[in-house]
Parts: sequence; C-alpha cells; structure tokens
Amino acid sequence: MYISALTTALLLGGSHAVSAYDTLSTWSPTAVPYTGQCGSIAADLGPGLSTNATIVLPGNSSFEALEIRSSSPRIQPTFTAIVEVATEEDIQQTIRYADRCDIPFLAVAGGHGWQSTINNANGAIQINMRKMQQIELESSGTLVRIGGGVLQRHLTQTLYSLGKQAVTGLCECTSIIGPLLGGGHSVLQGFHGFVSDNLLSARVVLANGTAVTASATEHPDLFWALRGAGHNFGIVASFEVKAYDLPKTNWTIVSIVYTQDKLEEFIDALNEVDNEGDHVPELVLAGAITRIAAFDTVYPVVAYQLSYLGTADEVEPYVARFRQAGPISVTTAENVAYNDYYIATSNGYNQTTCEEDNNISGYAISLRKYNKAAVRQTFGYFSNLTADARYNTSVWLLESYGSRGVWAQNYSATAVAPAERNLPVLTVPITWWAGNSTEAREKAETYGKLMRAALAAGDQETSSTSHVYLNYAIGDESREQVYGAEPLPRLQALKKRYDPANKFGFYMPLV
Repeated sequence: MYISALTTALLLGGSHAVSAYDTLSTWSPTAVPYTGQCGSIAADLGPGLSTNATIVLPGNSSFEALEIRSSSPRIQPTFTAIVEVATEEDIQQTIRYADRCDIPFLAVAGGHGWQSTINNANGAIQINMRKMQQIELESSGTLVRIGGGVLQRHLTQTLYSLGKQAVTGLCECTSIIGPLLGGGHSVLQGFHGFVSDNLLSARVVLANGTAVTASATEHPDLFWALRGAGHNFGIVASFEVKAYDLPKTNWTIVSIVYTQDKLEEFIDALNEVDNEGDHVPELVLAGAITRIAAFDTVYPVVAYQLSYLGTADEVEPYVARFRQAGPISVTTAENVAYNDYYIATSNGYNQTTCEEDNNISGYAISLRKYNKAAVRQTFGYFSNLTADARYNTSVWLLESYGSRGVWAQNYSATAVAPAERNLPVLTVPITWWAGNSTEAREKAETYGKLMRAALAAGDQETSSTSHVYLNYAIGDESREQVYGAEPLPRLQALKKRYDPANKFGFYMPLV
C-alpha cells in the first residue's frame, strides 16, 4: 500500500559497532537459540514480538489476502501462519522460533517472484515485511535508508517530494529490495548502473536469527553476495542506497504501434537504435508485443515506447529511425515528471502489470541483439498461444534500458552474473491466465519453452549457454544460467558458511 508521508526510520537510527568478526573472511554466524516452546505460535512467539507486529492464522479474515501473490495460483506456497513483522528484532524472533520448531519460512515484500522453486515452501511461516515502511533521507541528501517492506511507488513518490530519486526496479508494485537482491534492471541504469550497484549497506537477518551489517567494510563477502544472489543469504530488514538529485528536465515518452507485417522492419530499427546497449543514458527502449484489437483483430501488434529524459526535439532523431519502419500509430507525451513515469509507461501500481492473483509464466532470455528470423518464429508461437482467449492479455516484453552505466561498474564488486551486464537485451514472453487448470498451465509452459528456445537459437553468441536474468527466471534453468559460471563457486561456498541448512532455499536456490 502506498504511504505518502515521509516516515522516520524506527530501526535504522544509530550506528552498528564493528566487531572483531567483521574483518574476518572466515566468519561464521553463531546461533542464538529461541527460548520459547513449539506449541501455539501465538502463545509462544507472540509475547516476544514488538507492539506493532501481528500474527495472522488460518481462518482469520485477512489470512487469505496475505497469501495472494501476483502469480497465484501458479505460485502458491502454503503457510501455517503469517507474521507481520515491524522491526528487525521481530524477524530475528520469528526465525529463531521457526528454526527451533523446524518450520520453513519465507519472506514476502512485494510478492512478485514467479520462480516455481517458491512452491517448495510448504507449511511455512510467512514473514510479511509490509509493515516495515521506513524511509529516511540522510541530511547530506546522498543516501536514503529504507525498510525491507517498502514498495517502489512509496519510495519514488516520497523522494520526488524531496527533489530526489533513487535507482529502483521497473514496476511500482514491486518491493525495492526484491529486484535489488537479483541485480535489478532500472530505467536509470544507463546513468547509475543496476539497482544492486547502488546498495551501500544492509542490515541482514541470517538463517539462525543473528543480525549483521553488510557493507564494503563489514562482512564484505556477504555484501558481495547480496548484490546479485541475495535471496539465498538472509532477510534484509533495512538498507541504504544512493540518492540522486532530480534532473532539471522531465521525460518525453513516444508510443509507437506496428502491425505484424512490419515486424522485421521494426526489429531492424530497434537493433540499430539500441546499438547493443551503447546509447545515451537518457534513452530508454521498452515495450511489448501484445493483442490490441483496436489495431489488429487477428494478430498481436508491437506496442513500443521510446522514453527520453529531455524534450521531443531531442528524442526525434531516434524516433525518426522507427518512423522509417512504417508504424500505424505514433503518439507523444511530453513533460512527464518522474513520479508519473511508471504510470505513463503502464507499470503503475493500479495497472495491469501489478494485478494480483493472476497466473504468470515467463520464459526469459538475455540477448546481445535480436535475430529477425528468431523473432518471427517466436511471434508465431506467441500469436498461436494468445489466439486462445484464456491467454489473450499476455505480453512479450522487449526491454533495452541502456548499458553505459552498467558497464562502468566494477564487475567483480558484486555477484551479478557478468552476462547480465554484457547482454543488453532483456526479453520475456509473459503469459497471463486465470484459474487453476493443469491443462492451461501446461499449455502456457509448453509455449513458453518453445519461445525461449527459438530466441536462444537465434542468438549464436549465447545459444549454447543462454543467460537468464535471475529475477525473471521461471525455475527450470540451471544455476549457471542465472548466477553465471564464474560467480557460482564463490556463492556456493558462502552459502555453506552463512546458510548451511539452506533455510533460504526457495528463490532459485544456490545449492
């Protein structure tokens, strides 16, 4: 839920002393046992929680609503209890209780992960982070402290009111921390790198309930792992990221529509303008192939947008190349403020992208550029699938956010797979459908695999070891595909140290 007021950080104030362990690369967490019993969670855990924390049990009127995810019922972990935590200590107490009672647990903030591995959380305690809505801009204006449950809309709107912005994910309804832990693409990445590149420190609750600070100077190995594979290492109670001044200019957004007979011409224009990610950071290229009956009642169409931090005149040289491809519609929105940007690009909190309780299946792949023959083959699959009315709201995302800011980062400083930085095109056919039919799910999965395979085969540079963006992974990929062959051994070694029992093993597990 969007909270408009800037709130004072309840758990972020004060410094955390550096212990002798913080400088040791061989540090391992020491368990602090939960001292209660394994009876009623309300009776045993409840007294140890803060005043604002809540335990919600099955049968409570709000339990079902808290279970719902954006990708339900395809992704439907089962819970015996939901703990709405309000402080770092609440997270610690809940994990210690779960550990003592041998109950799995799963943290939920935005609830948008669609990896099938999440379904392995059966009979778990949900640690719901959504009461942790703290936002505090440091007096210098260059750092913002954020609670682990803050959603993108909350942060964007709050910082905008203060003349600031931060690098965040792509939809208003996702959490800030969720995409960050997996790398985090952003419309600002051409300037400042991935979301994870902007993390300065984090308070992390580990699998045994201990809480530590991870930063460049405290637990630097954990800090490295958090930025690219963080879901596997702990629950981030709060964190600090870089804050930037709002630019003096607003956005121009040009929306272009093509019918399917212009698909190849559109791809030529897109490849040329994207230039394998090497274009000015002010330019963002993103859109989708989807069904829009107003333009074509038989086939899907290309609905694409060029966003530019600047004026219509400044973006026109790029738009001109797309005009040459023969669109049937070109419309321009000028002077779009950053706090309205995500609504203008159909990624707003109350828009289709953010709907809940609607099956989502996405088979992503990262590419250097598009292969026209592969795109045409994939289009055929997508057209056939979405001709079935059950899937006719589906979208095939075509995203190129610019890479100069991403390439400027120190690759070895984070656990983000090098391929994620080197391959600028992020594309994923996303299938939406309602209900809980096995046949419907299997059809969506079959077509998803066909589309991903066609796109991979068309990219000769990556077809043998295709890379998949971790946050877009579906769950059937190899660990090398999502984490990268180079970072993976180090990540797995750190996993054994920080989470030897694999308590955090539901989001594309490392082991």
